[in-house]
Amino acid sequence: MATDPKIVRTHPVEPVFNTFRRKPLRPFYSLREFQIGLVVVAILAGSVTWVVYRGTQPDPDLFAVDDQLLTSKGRDIPVYKRPVLPWVEPGSEPAAATSRRIPLGPFPEGIISEGWRLERPPEMFDESNLYEKINGREGFYKSYGFQKLHFVSLVSTADAALSIDIELFDQGNIANALGAFSAEISNPDTPITAGVAGFSYTTRNSAFVAQGRYYARMLGSDDAEAIRAKAAILRDVFLAALPQETLPWAYEVFGSGLKLSPALVQFQKENAFSFEFADQFYSVTLPGTETEVFVSRRENDAAALALAGKLAEGFAAFGKKLGAAAGTVLVHNEYTSAVDGVRTQGRYVVGVRFATSAANATEQMERVAVLLK
Repeated sequence: MATDPKIVRTHPVEPVFNTFRRKPLRPFYSLREFQIGLVVVAILAGSVTWVVYRGTQPDPDLFAVDDQLLTSKGRDIPVYKRPVLPWVEPGSEPAAATSRRIPLGPFPEGIISEGWRLERPPEMFDESNLYEKINGREGFYKSYGFQKLHFVSLVSTADAALSIDIELFDQGNIANALGAFSAEISNPDTPITAGVAGFSYTTRNSAFVAQGRYYARMLGSDDAEAIRAKAAILRDVFLAALPQETLPWAYEVFGSGLKLSPALVQFQKENAFSFEFADQFYSVTLPGTETEVFVSRRENDAAALALAGKLAEGFAAFGKKLGAAAGTVLVHNEYTSAVDGVRTQGRYVVGVRFATSAANATEQMERVAVLLK
């Protein structure tokens, strides 16, 4: 049976959405609710008023510390009290006297003299921050056992443009200090002054000293007479003040024995001749030649023989052996067309590089070996 479209449905339809929209569903509120609302508003207003008032009226005891608490908790805490210096009228006292009040650390008092003053207090650098002072060169000093660098700068009171930077390197021992000292001598003909226990030399505007565990560099800002005079004074001051140690044995061999300048003596603490196993070697390049003579002292004869064998094999990797007569190994280096050699003399390892011939290599090693007997 078909449905008649004219039939109208009469059952009620429930609304899906709230027809009151924003109108409250409750027709009225009780008096009690109104009173509670007024109380809440009053409390909030009172809180805001109290906070604002207290902010403008701080309690004077808010940050006070109980004296008893300080006595019981802080009596063992050291308190630094800066010393009070007497007033000195500007210009009434020499600048040198004023500078001496600044602690100089390892620097001798004699570095301060009339006409010169400290630019600022001394500074100290160690392995962790040496790059801040000597960027790009810290590896060189660390290869010679670097410990600390003490730095101070002096300024002329007569001419503020003239200054001298003093770098005092603590290299751990005299061998390391002399190694760094010699390695930085650019001219092998530089006249070296031999002191009681150290060496020094000066240039046009600087001076260098190696004594004991210290290597001092005094670098002037300009080539001026005042700089040269002050550098010479500083050299003498450091030679007199720095602690002394006995010179390494190799300086007796090359200096007194072969009559060579200390400027020629090089100390290779590690990686000598680019061999990882080679350390503690002294060497000199003979004047007027490219021939290098080297020597190293080991703990005993067996250790010397073992090291000499490693060196012989290392040299042979670059050429061919010419012979091993009387404990001497000679190698013709195919890259340099020169002769390298190595032998032992008791606990010493003696060798030569870049010799002109096998006979020349043997002769140079024998000269050194005789001095070690």
